Amino acid sequence: MIHGYLSQRLIGVCGRTARLTLIARRSWRFAGTRFLKRGLNCEGYVANDVEVEQLLCGDFSMKPNSLQGITSFVQMRGSVPLFWGQDTSVLDPKPEIEIHHFDPLYTATLLHFHQMVRRYGKPLIA
Repeated sequence: MIHGYLSQRLIGVCGRTARLTLIARRSWRFAGTRFLKRGLNCEGYVANDVEVEQLLCGDFSMKPNSLQGITSFVQMRGSVPLFWGQDTSVLDPKPEIEIHHFDPLYTATLLHFHQMVRRYGKPLIA
């Protein structure tokens, strides 16, 4: 069971039918509501981390009787990997950003990017 979203649709691509699958997986490691959870924790996990994968399955070859192919594109989104937050108790459309923890060596930020490279490999585009 995942905490996220799953959808599949048949679509037309250049006169051929393909199956488009969209999967969004939300991390449980530093989850919270969007405006109440910000930044990252000491273990390098960012708030509101979501991995979205788009799969496209179909025959895109110009050769007759060719095999079906699959393409995958993965995108990550989450909070900026720094110790920060915002005071949401005031009715301000743009609350000030507050730094909660001073980390001069960006230890948790480096840990976050090391985890990303370990999970997805290189190149990692941030």
